[in-house]
Amino acid sequence: MKLVLWISTAALALGAGGYGALADAGHSHDEQYKMLQEMQEMHSGHEHAHNFEAMEDVSPEDMHRTLDLLTDLGLALPPMDSEHGREVFLEKGCIVCHSVNGVGGEIGPSLNARDMPDPMNAFEFAARMWRGAPVMAEMQQDLLGAMIDLNGQDLADIIAFTHDEAEQQEVSITQVPEKYRDMIDH
Repeated sequence: MKLVLWISTAALALGAGGYGALADAGHSHDEQYKMLQEMQEMHSGHEHAHNFEAMEDVSPEDMHRTLDLLTDLGLALPPMDSEHGREVFLEKGCIVCHSVNGVGGEIGPSLNARDMPDPMNAFEFAARMWRGAPVMAEMQQDLLGAMIDLNGQDLADIIAFTHDEAEQQEVSITQVPEKYRDMIDH
């Protein structure tokens, strides 16, 4: 699993009910223990100390409020949902210009997960989009009749999708909205 997606999953699970929630999020107690140990080991070399045990005493409501505040302030990434990212990618028309899993247009670069940098850097992905923004905006206007409107959550989810090979394998031409199918070669 990509590092940022893994951290987001762990943070969501922690926010949903402390360490025990990792098991409820589809992770066995052994996986839960391993993930937390890996997080602690990753942070053990930092000059500042992280007190992971202190998080056990934080209520789920307070954890959610804290994560929401950090996200609103731009100090934390929003939760990243690659399944929702697939839906947005298809529904908004990104598939017209960008292919995944052999499905989609060839106007823009392919966004296959296997070709993406590992670990994922969501900010670099957004920076690459920004550099291409003038051309993308013009193409969207010409092909789709308007610019694609994404909010921060949509973008986070699309970034997660572009880095999730398993989720991309779910994409087929039958999932492409009919209004876009004639716009792509298939």
